[in-house]
Amino acid sequence: VVLWYVASNESKRRMSLISLSMTSHMRESLNRKLMRVPVSYIDNTLAGDMSSRFTNDIPAVSKLVSSDYTGFIAHLTMIVSILLMMLISSPVLGLIFLLMVPVVIFIGWRISTRSERDFSEMSVKVAELNSQMNDIITTHKTMKVEGLESEVVDQFKRTNRDFTSAYVKSHTRSGMLNPMVSTMMNVGYLLTVIIGAVMLYYHNMPVGMFLTFMIYVRVMSTPLLLTVTLFDSIREETVSLNRIMDVLNAPEEEGEDTDGDFRITDGVIKVEDVSFSYNGERKVLKGVSVEFVPGKVYAVTGSTGSGKTTLANLLMGFYRPDSGSITIDGRDIKKISREELGTNLTAVLQNPWMFSGTIRENIIYNRPDLGEEDLKEVASLTGLDSYVNELPDGYDTAIGEESTYIPLPQRRLLALSRALIGDPKILILDEAVAGLDPIRGQGILDRLLASKSGRTIIIISHNQALIEQVDEVVHLEEGTINSHLLDVNAS
Repeated sequence: VVLWYVASNESKRRMSLISLSMTSHMRESLNRKLMRVPVSYIDNTLAGDMSSRFTNDIPAVSKLVSSDYTGFIAHLTMIVSILLMMLISSPVLGLIFLLMVPVVIFIGWRISTRSERDFSEMSVKVAELNSQMNDIITTHKTMKVEGLESEVVDQFKRTNRDFTSAYVKSHTRSGMLNPMVSTMMNVGYLLTVIIGAVMLYYHNMPVGMFLTFMIYVRVMSTPLLLTVTLFDSIREETVSLNRIMDVLNAPEEEGEDTDGDFRITDGVIKVEDVSFSYNGERKVLKGVSVEFVPGKVYAVTGSTGSGKTTLANLLMGFYRPDSGSITIDGRDIKKISREELGTNLTAVLQNPWMFSGTIRENIIYNRPDLGEEDLKEVASLTGLDSYVNELPDGYDTAIGEESTYIPLPQRRLLALSRALIGDPKILILDEAVAGLDPIRGQGILDRLLASKSGRTIIIISHNQALIEQVDEVVHLEEGTINSHLLDVNAS
């Protein structure tokens, strides 16, 4: 008994360690994969769906490997062992019971197979629910200001109702397993009693053997019921495994033809006859050709939907052109490694990313060794210092969830500071100074113009005052460059 107790506890401890290690490894693998997939993959995936794979699917797969799968094998082994003992005790009764076992397992397998589709649908609804909850939290102030509370509540109620319906459907079908298996077991038990009684009556079986066989029947019921029940759990967890594998098998951003030895030295960008569409139908860019050279500041202008941000996305390597080519220093952008692009091409997007931490930590994220003087110098260049100096804790002000809220214009300045710290050869600004007062915006532009030597700067903007001061304007209309406006502004 003592030996069994020690062995049992040691087995549980080791399985717990294996499960913990596997869960940690899967999270790291998923995270590394997300760093390598193209932006288009993330754009087409709900945030709640992806977070659900981390928080729900990984623990489910861990449970599959650490307990359900091993339990299934253990119960199946016990079933086979008991069946052998039954056949040895009474070949006739054993054969009758043996014929019933595949029927029970087949019924369980069929029900669990149909339940798998229901569990897949339920996983989709969970992802939608998580995404809506995430949106409610992150855009709470916007919803309050615009008075959208009732619409959001109604939308969430509909999604929650759909999830509840999918949950009930999946668990109703899977809930049929236990009653059906129990019924089959009772039928088998009854047949065994009847046939055994007949055999006893005609003295074809000793009473002791009959009682022993009935004990085997009762002992068999537990592992058989648990085995069939595990079908249901394993099917549900298999859905989670498939969702994780969908991410791990997703195409990666860098192909085999990426040149890891190539280095960006100048930052000359050539866009030649580039066309692009997001859905393969409507062209967002049509035959665009333009060149950006270092030492100049360019403004990319155009109305909403003209293709400005799309062009920026292509320049950053987030998407591949449908036709045409984009080269940097003569090398096709798709052959340049993501690491090299990230080091020498930096962008400040309209809604820049911030993480929970201090302002200082957000700025020096890629340069943790940056000194205080260098930090303040770049903050002065972008105009962020005037905002930070008004905060009680200055650069040590905590930002992120449950911390100081930074307005969008200042977040863009923070992102610009973070970008300039890396001293990139190419800098792309997507409405980076939008929302600032004219004087402050002009000051930032003046400092950027002063630092343009050896750097290619591309600014996407509607600001007319800014457009009038850059070296060259690229004006997009319906996905094409309006060369007339380009010549006029360039001249």
